Amino acid sequence: MFIFLPTWGWWLLQTRNGKREASWRIWFLIFLLPVGFFCASAYLACITLIFVGNAERTTGEVTRVYEWEDTTPWSESKMTYSPVFRYQISDGSLIEASTGQSSPNWDFEVGSIHEILYLPDRKADVKLDNFEALWALPSMIAGITLPALLPSFLGAMLLLRWLRGGTQTVPSRNNG
Repeated sequence: MFIFLPTWGWWLLQTRNGKREASWRIWFLIFLLPVGFFCASAYLACITLIFVGNAERTTGEVTRVYEWEDTTPWSESKMTYSPVFRYQISDGSLIEASTGQSSPNWDFEVGSIHEILYLPDRKADVKLDNFEALWALPSMIAGITLPALLPSFLGAMLLLRWLRGGTQTVPSRNNG
């Protein structure tokens, strides 16, 4: 029995002389999704850690809030907001910048003060100093990793069961 990708000729599963074999490619395919989600989550968490480690904290005053109606596949249409902050950097000059993100939770009053983070060398790169702006995306992707592991473990168990099910060839003895 051969299962292969016809255009490449690489075998995934095969039976030779009664022994079942699985290529490394099948193991790669079984664990591709959860490992991919884990790597994406780790990458985003590292990017956030680097940003937080290099950023300076300050308070920003909301000067205006952009709003628009947003529709997602899992919810009805609702208003989404993106605030613009004015803040003072270490040399005393005033900078105005947006977070570049939006959320239904960010309908801030104009003139309200919020904790923000900015990079000294890229002053217009601003993030709110809260979980939603910094850690929500890496956390959600990490949360997808665990459910994605379940089918992978099931597939690995089925593959191991298939591999053990081959006929065992025992060398014959001649007592002659």
